[in-house]
Amino acid sequence: MIATVGSPATDLSASRRHMLRPAVRVGLLMRNWINLIVALVMLADSGSRALPVGEWFLAALGCWSLYRVATRSRHWLPLVIDYVLVLAVCVSIPALAPDPLFYASNSAPQAIAGTAVVSFAVSAPAAVSLPMTVGIAAAYAWGSAQILGWSHIGPVAALYYFALQWITAALLRFMLLRIAAAIDRTRAARAAAEFNRQVSDAVRQYEREQLALLHDTAASTLLIVGQGGHLAPQRLAAQARRDLQLLEESSWEAPPTSQELVDALRNCASHMNTPARFEGRDRLWLNGEAARAVIAAAREAMNNVDRHANATEVTINVTDQSVVLIDNGIGFDPASPRTGHGVTDSIIGRMQRAGGTAVITSAPGRGTKTELLWPKPSSETATDLPSDPDRLIERLRVRYGLALVVYALANLAFTVPHSVITAGHGVLNAALALAAAVCTLAAVPGIRSSRPRLVWPAGVVLMVIVIIQRLLLEPTMVGGNADWAQGAIGWCALPLLLGFSTRTGVGILIAYWSVGAAVELICNPTSAALVNIGLGSASILGVQLFALAFNGLMRESALAAQAEVHAHKRIALRDLVERALRAEYQRRYAQLVDNVVPLLRALSDGAVVDDHLRARARAQSRRMRALFDQAATFEHPFMQAVRPLVDAAEARQVGVTVDLAGDLSDLPPAEIDALLRPVAEVMAHTTEAARIVVSCSAQDISVSIVCHGLSLPIELSEDPSVDIDIIEADNTIWLLVSHIASHQGAHSHVLAG
Repeated sequence: MIATVGSPATDLSASRRHMLRPAVRVGLLMRNWINLIVALVMLADSGSRALPVGEWFLAALGCWSLYRVATRSRHWLPLVIDYVLVLAVCVSIPALAPDPLFYASNSAPQAIAGTAVVSFAVSAPAAVSLPMTVGIAAAYAWGSAQILGWSHIGPVAALYYFALQWITAALLRFMLLRIAAAIDRTRAARAAAEFNRQVSDAVRQYEREQLALLHDTAASTLLIVGQGGHLAPQRLAAQARRDLQLLEESSWEAPPTSQELVDALRNCASHMNTPARFEGRDRLWLNGEAARAVIAAAREAMNNVDRHANATEVTINVTDQSVVLIDNGIGFDPASPRTGHGVTDSIIGRMQRAGGTAVITSAPGRGTKTELLWPKPSSETATDLPSDPDRLIERLRVRYGLALVVYALANLAFTVPHSVITAGHGVLNAALALAAAVCTLAAVPGIRSSRPRLVWPAGVVLMVIVIIQRLLLEPTMVGGNADWAQGAIGWCALPLLLGFSTRTGVGILIAYWSVGAAVELICNPTSAALVNIGLGSASILGVQLFALAFNGLMRESALAAQAEVHAHKRIALRDLVERALRAEYQRRYAQLVDNVVPLLRALSDGAVVDDHLRARARAQSRRMRALFDQAATFEHPFMQAVRPLVDAAEARQVGVTVDLAGDLSDLPPAEIDALLRPVAEVMAHTTEAARIVVSCSAQDISVSIVCHGLSLPIELSEDPSVDIDIIEADNTIWLLVSHIASHQGAHSHVLAG
C-alpha cells in the first residue's frame, strides 16, 4: 500500500470515528433524556411515595440531564458525573421507591440504571463498561437490600437484566467496530488505488515527454533522410550518433515476460568449467525484471567461481524465493578492497535495482556463498479487485437479527412463567406466549433471505396478543410483573421490523407501545398507570428504539461500504486494463526501436543513402510519429479498435498517420464498429499511404481517411447508424464517416474528380 503523509490512505480509522461518534452521542442523549423524563414523571406523580430528599434529588438529576442534553459534551468530567449520579440513584432506592414491592413494576431507579448500562456499554470499550455495569449492579443491590434485606433481593429482576443488557449492548458495539473496520479497510484500499493511479499518471506523462524528445530527434533525422533531404555526410553521421545515444539511454524496452528460472540457470551453468550440481526446485517460473536480474546475477557469480574460486564444485539451490550458489573454493575476504565491479554492480547492484537483495558470504579457505533473493509477489496490491465488506456487514446484520430473535425468546421465557403461575388463565397465557414465540421465529426467513413474507401476519398477531394478554389480568396487575406483554412484545416485534426503514420501524414500534398503553389505561385508569407507562416508555421503549436505530446504522454502513467497493473496483479494473495496454504500447515501441537502431547505426557509420535506405527511413519515421500520436489516447477503446487497422496496413508497407481532434467520449462497442467498418474496408485496399483523422465534439464524432493508391473500386456496406461521404479522384479517396445523435439515416455522395 502506497501512502504519504496527509493522503487518505493514512487515515485508517475514519469510519471507526464516524460510526462511534453517533453511537456515543445517541448513548449520551438516550441516557439523559430518559433521566429527564423519569424525573419529570416522578415529580408530576401526586401519588409518588418518594421521600422529600428523593424528590429533591430527582429535581437535581433532571436539571443536570437537561444541561447535558443541551451541551452534549463528551469531556471525561461530565461523563464521570453521569456515572456517579447513576450510582447515587441506585443507592437511593429507599428514598426514591420505598415500597417493598418496588421491583414488581417499572420504577425510576430501574429505568435510570438499565438505560445507563446500555448507553455506557455502547459508548465505552468492554474493558471499561463491564466494571461500570458491575458497579451499577452492586449499587442497585445495596439499595434494594436496604428495603428487602440481603436475603430477599433474589426476586429483583433488574439485577439479571443488567447482565443481559450489557451483553447485548457490548455485542452491538463489537459489531459496530467490525463494520467500521471493514469500511476503513476498503476506503484505505480505494485511497491507495487512487494515489497509485496518480503516480502512474505522472509516470506516464513523464514517459510521453521522453518520447516526444526522442521523436523530435530520431524521427526527424529519419524523415530528413526519407524525404531526400541534403545533409553533409559528416553532419548526418553526427546527428545519427546523437539520436542513437538517446535511444540507447532510454529505459523503454519490451516488458519482460515470465521465464522458467531453473532451465535458464542450467544453461548458464553449461558454459562453466566448474562442475555444477542443482538442488531444490526442478522448475520455477519467475516474472519479468526479477527473472532477468536473477539470471544475470547468477551468471556473474558463476563466472567469478570459474575465474577466481579454484573450486571443484558449485551447488545451486533454487527455492521459491531465492537462488543460493555455494562453491568449495578458496574464498576471499569480503572486507578487503576489490578491483572491478563484478560483485558490487553485476550482482548486488543488479538485484537491488530489481527490488531484491544479494548476500555474499565468504572467508579465506572456506568457499563462497551467494544468495540471490527477490521480493515475494504481493497478493493484495492496490489494483487487485477488492473484497466486498458489504457482505461482511450483511452477515453481521443477519447475526444481529438472529440475536434479537434469541433475545426476544429468552425474554419470553423469563417473563411468562410468573404470569402463568400467579395471574390465572395459565393455559391461555401459555398459548399466547407460544403464539408470540412463533411470530418472532417468523422473522427468521426475512432476516436470512430478505424475503419478509410473514412479517405482516405475524405483526398483526402480536398486536392482538398485546390486547388480549392485558385484558386477561386483574386491573391491579396490569403494568406489573404479570403483564409480560408490556416488556416482551416489543422485543418480539423488533426482528420483524428490521427490513423496514428506520422511520417506518420506529412508527410501528411506537404504535405497539401506544396500543398497549391505551389498553392499560382502559383496564386501570389511574395516575399510577400513567406513571408506569411513562417509566416504561423511558426504560423499555427507549432501548428498543435504540436497537432499531442501530439496524439502520448498519444498513447505511452497508451502502457506504458498497459505494467504496464499487469505486475501488472501477479504479482497479481501469488500472489493470491500462497496465495491459501500456505494456502493449511498450512492446510496440521496443519493436520499433529495434528497427530504428540499425538504421541510425548505419547512418552514423557513414552508410550511403540510397533509395532503399530512404524508403526504410521514411517508413520508420512515420511509424514513430504515429505511435507517439497514439500515446495520449492509447487506452481509449476507440483507439484500441483503430490500432489493428493501422498494424495491418503497415504490415503491407503502407504508411499510416493518425490524428485526433477533440476529446474522445465513451462510445458503446456497436457505435465504434459502425464508425470504423467503412474505414477498414477502404484501408484494406490501400497500397501507398493513409491518413486518419478522428474529430470529436459534444454532439458528434467523425472519422475521415485520405488514402493514396487503391487496388480496385470500393463498394462500402451500408449502415443506417452512420452518415458516409466519399470523394474519389484518380487513385485517391477521401472518406468521411459521421455518427450524429439526431441523424436521419445514412447517405452517400460520390463525386467523380
